[in-house]
Amino acid sequence: MINGSLETLTWAHQTQLTQDDLEIFDTPKERADATARLAESAPRLFSAGLNAVIVEWDLAKLVPKAAVDSYGGAVWCMATNHAQTKLAVGTEDGHIRIFDITNDALVYKSCFNKVNSRILSVAWSQDDKTIVTGSADSCVRIWDAATRVMAARMTLPKEGRDHTLVWSVIVLKNGTIVSGDSRGRVSFWDPVMHVIEQEFRALGADVLCLTADEAGHTVFASGVDPKITQFKLLAGGSVADSVVNGAAGKKRLNLRSKKWQLAGFRRYHTHDVRAIAVSSHLENDLIISGGTDTQVAYCQARPFPNENPHRQPCFPPLNSVISVASEANLILQRQGNTLKLWALGKAEPASRLLADQMESGQALQVYQRQKDLLRMELKTKTNLLCSTISPSGSLIAVSDAEGPKLYSVTYADDSRSTVRVRRISEFPPPGFVPDSSENQGAVQMQFTADETRLVIATVEGFVSVVDITGWEAKQFATIRRHCGHRTTESEVETDAGSSDVPTHPGLIRHQPAVAVETRTITSMAVSKDGEYVATSDSMGAIIVSQISGEQQVVVPQLGQGEKSEWPTSLAFDEQSRLVIPTSLNHLYVFDVAENDFTEWSQQHSFADMPHTYNMMADCVGGVVTNPEEPDCVYAYSASHITRIDLTLPPGPKRAVLNVHKRKQIEHEIIAKVVEEKEEADRRSEKQAKRKRGQSVGAQINGHAVMDVDKELDTPSIGDKAEAAVNGDDDDVDEPYKGKDWESTVIARLREAGINAESPHNFRMTQRYQNLMHASFIDKNTMVVIERPWIDVAATLPSAYHRHKYGA
Repeated sequence: MINGSLETLTWAHQTQLTQDDLEIFDTPKERADATARLAESAPRLFSAGLNAVIVEWDLAKLVPKAAVDSYGGAVWCMATNHAQTKLAVGTEDGHIRIFDITNDALVYKSCFNKVNSRILSVAWSQDDKTIVTGSADSCVRIWDAATRVMAARMTLPKEGRDHTLVWSVIVLKNGTIVSGDSRGRVSFWDPVMHVIEQEFRALGADVLCLTADEAGHTVFASGVDPKITQFKLLAGGSVADSVVNGAAGKKRLNLRSKKWQLAGFRRYHTHDVRAIAVSSHLENDLIISGGTDTQVAYCQARPFPNENPHRQPCFPPLNSVISVASEANLILQRQGNTLKLWALGKAEPASRLLADQMESGQALQVYQRQKDLLRMELKTKTNLLCSTISPSGSLIAVSDAEGPKLYSVTYADDSRSTVRVRRISEFPPPGFVPDSSENQGAVQMQFTADETRLVIATVEGFVSVVDITGWEAKQFATIRRHCGHRTTESEVETDAGSSDVPTHPGLIRHQPAVAVETRTITSMAVSKDGEYVATSDSMGAIIVSQISGEQQVVVPQLGQGEKSEWPTSLAFDEQSRLVIPTSLNHLYVFDVAENDFTEWSQQHSFADMPHTYNMMADCVGGVVTNPEEPDCVYAYSASHITRIDLTLPPGPKRAVLNVHKRKQIEHEIIAKVVEEKEEADRRSEKQAKRKRGQSVGAQINGHAVMDVDKELDTPSIGDKAEAAVNGDDDDVDEPYKGKDWESTVIARLREAGINAESPHNFRMTQRYQNLMHASFIDKNTMVVIERPWIDVAATLPSAYHRHKYGA
C-alpha cells in the first residue's frame, strides 16, 4: 500500500532504439527485430507523490514492480521525454532529477541545478533538447537537457505579496510554451524571445492542469474552478486545423499570423479538476478529465463545448468488491485494506413475480433496516485485491499482493450482536501456486455453493481449486491447478513439473509479448452445481475448467471480423450455461456441455441487440439469475438492471426498454385515444339527435326543409369520425369509416417503439443509479446495492464558490 498523497502519473512506451542499442545491434535485421520487440512490449506506468517514492506498476499482477527514492523529498510532477527513455522528476527541494527508464530500468541518472522553490510542473520540448518547469516562485524556467543548466527564466506577476504558483506547463508542437497558474490565468510564451504572447483569464481560481491535442492547435485548461476552458489557434482569421487541412500540398502555413482565442467552456465537474488529457489514438479525439468529485468524464474534443459528457461512476460494479452470503443475508464490502460486514434488513414478502414488480416499479416494503456488524482493518503491505464470503457467512476469504487469507466468522446469538473473526493460519495450503512462484496474491476468489471448495485465481494466471471441507480442523489441500491462461511454451514447461499438484496447461495460443506481459484474470464465475469455473483475462480469453476434473474448454473469440469484444463479466445461469456480457454491450450464451454457443446466442447476440441496450454508455458489470426463472437472466450496470428472457427474441431494434418510461408512454397514448373516442362518441350522439330532429321537421313541414338542411349541413372531421364509429358512413370520407380504436392504439404504440402484439423482452429499470451490485438471496427476491451521488457529494470537501448575480 502506497502511503501519502499521489500527485502525478505518467506512461512510458519506448519504441525506438537508443544510441547504445544501435552500437550493440550491428545488422539492419538485428535492429529491425529489436525495434519490433520494443513495439510489442507493454506500456509502463509510473506514479509518485508526497512519500518521495517513484513506483513502477506491474499491470498484470496489480502490484508495484519497482520503487526508487526521489532523492529530493516529495515529488510534485513527473514527465517522460518523447523518446520514452528518460523520466524528469520535479521535487520539493527545487531540483529536477533525471531517471533512466530504457530496457525496463528505473535508475537515477543526473540532477539539475537547484532553484530556491519547489518544482510544481515539468514538460519536455518536442525534440527533447530542453525541459520547461514551473515553480512556486512565480517563474517559468527553460533548461538545457544536455548541460543541465538554466537557459532562460520567465517571471509572472505576483498577486499581492504572495508568489504566483505555476501549477502546470506544456510545450506545443511548434515550441510555444503554455503555463497555468494560481491567478487562474493561462499564458502563451514565445519560445525564442521568452515573453508572453497572449494571456487569458481562463478560470476564477487556480489553473491546475493543461493539455493539448497532438497537432498543438487546441489547448484545454481546468483547475479549482471546475470549468474546462478551450483555446483554439487561429491563423489568418480561421481555425488552424481547417487552414492546415485546406492547404495540403501548398506552402507551409505561416504561423507568424497565428493568434489564440478562447473558444468556449463547459462545467463537467462539481469540484476541483486535477487531471485532464486528450486521447488522439481513436477515430475521434477524446477529452478526458477527473478530479475531487471522483468522477471521470469524457467526450469528443472536436464538438466541444457543445458535447455532453459520459461519466464513469465513482463506484462502478467491479467484480469481488461486494459479495453476498445468500443463505445468511450478509453483505461483505471491500475498500482499501478494510472489510465491512452488513446484515440485510427485513422486508415484506413479495406478492408477485419479480418481472411484474419491475413493470410496476414496486419495491419491497422494508420494516427493518440493515445493520453494520463488523469493520475490520487488515494490516497489509498493499491494498486488498479481492474478497468473498461463503453462502452461509461462516468463512471470509481475502487476498493482498502477498497471498490469500481465510477467516472464520462466528456470532454470539441470533441477533448477531457480537461477531468474532479468527484467521486460520494454516491457509493457504502448499501447491496452490508453484513453489518457484514469486507472487502468491489472488485477484479473484469464490466459494462453491456447498462450501466444499474455494477457487483461487492468482496474479500469475493460475486457477487453483482448494479443498476446504476440513477448515474447522484446519486441514486444507490443493486438489488441482488449471493453467489455461498461462499459454506460452515456456510457461507450460515450467508449470508441468512445478509440484505434485495435478497441473492442467491450456492450449498454446502463441500470444504476442504484449499480451503475455499484461495478461491478468479479470472475471470469475462458479456454476451453481459446483461443476465448472469460468475465468476471463485482460486479453479477452475465456476458459471454462472442471472443478473436480481436468477438462478445459476455450470459448471461441467473441465478435465478428475486426470487431473483437472483451468480456466485462461472467455468470452461470440456472442451467449451467455461461452468460457473457461484452464491452460492446452484446450478450453471448455459451453451452459448456455442447461446447458451442446456444441457438439464441447464434441468432441474436451480435446483430439483434436493442438499440437502447446496445448504446448504453456504461458496460454491464454483472449478471445474476432468479431460481424461479431458469430461462431468464438479469444484467446490471451502474445505471440499469435489464431482465432478458433467453427463450424470446430481443424484439424491435428501436423498442422502448425502460419499463417505467414504457408504462408512461402507454398511459399517454391510451389516454389520448380514449379522449379522441369519447369526443367522437359525443359528436356522433349530437349528429344522431340532429338527424332525428330533421326527420320530425320533415314530417311536419314537408320535404323542402330537409333539402335546405342537407345543402347547409357540411360534416366536420369530428362528425365524420362520429359517423364512422356509429356505422353511418354515407357522409364520411374513407379514412374515417369503421374506425378501429384498438388498432389505432396498437399502431401508435408501435410508432413509439412499443410492440403490444408480441412479448416484451429486455425489460429495463433505471430506478437505481450508481449501482454497485445486485444479487438474488431467494426466489423472486433481489438485493440491490447502490451508492447515490448525493451521499458521495456529502463526504467531499467544499467546492469552489462562484459568485452569482443577485445572490
